[in-house]
Amino acid sequence: ILYYYLTKLSMAKHGERIHPSLRGIRYVIFPDNRWAQRWDFIMILVIIYFAFSVPYQLGISGGVTAVTSTGFFVFNVIANCIFAVDTFLSFFRAYRDNKGKLVYSLPSIRREYIRSGWFFINLLASFPSTVSWL
Repeated sequence: ILYYYLTKLSMAKHGERIHPSLRGIRYVIFPDNRWAQRWDFIMILVIIYFAFSVPYQLGISGGVTAVTSTGFFVFNVIANCIFAVDTFLSFFRAYRDNKGKLVYSLPSIRREYIRSGWFFINLLASFPSTVSWL
């Protein structure tokens, strides 16, 4: 199947027509992409970090650690930037639908990402919460 798509893409480079469903495919991030899997692992680490640090910041330190510790502040800003990048990258990530079919059409990916509600959750997660404590 991959050979078929690559053949179609190379045909498009030589001026031949390409099926409309394959336009923009080079911008799609597929689930089995090695870099996408590494990015997911980084996201898991950041989520675990926030799962422990946010209750500490809100409950135990009362936000004092975020304001007084430069390293803590910088790491939180970097983590919020990682969430913002992940929100952007999610508009290009192929997914499997309810039937198990891989969806790689960019308009379909974007529509489903916004419709599913994950866009708003990710947008909220990328909000620079550290800045709000200042």
